[in-house]
Amino acid sequence: MPISPVHHTNLSVTDLERSIAFYRDLLGYRITMRSAVARPEFQRYVHVDSETTGEMVMMQTGDDPNVGTIELVQWSPAPATTTPPKRPGDPGVWLIAMQVVDETLEDVRERLSAQGVEPWSEIIEIPLEGYPPFRGMVVLDPDGLAIELIELPTREQVRAFRAAWRERQRPSS
Repeated sequence: MPISPVHHTNLSVTDLERSIAFYRDLLGYRITMRSAVARPEFQRYVHVDSETTGEMVMMQTGDDPNVGTIELVQWSPAPATTTPPKRPGDPGVWLIAMQVVDETLEDVRERLSAQGVEPWSEIIEIPLEGYPPFRGMVVLDPDGLAIELIELPTREQVRAFRAAWRERQRPSS
């Protein structure tokens, strides 16, 4: 039984307003819900002690409220110590990929640089087996989470590439 696409991803943040500004003003997300996190049921649900509360916002870009949403939560009291952001090889989530639409990666890089956000990586072409090359770059959010911004080929380009790829995979007679 398949599970549906990812509904939302929850990110703990150190400064809710700073993170809202990053995802809203720089990446184009909009706030769709804002709420306190203080109910006993929620505390039991996510295993925080009864003194822990927080504030959350749900943010999304598309019209479908059922997929692709980001939930930002600032916890109170803040942990005395925090762990550094994950990096490649660390177990757990170290990167979230987001598709760039209606502009180029160069436009995004220029817009982000104008706001003081420098890329963590340059724009590169990424070749994969069985999928057409696509372009991407990585930036870090205010808490150091890697955000991969990608330009994907069209559905037609993917279909044509895969048909040609399958043809090349057939044994020659």
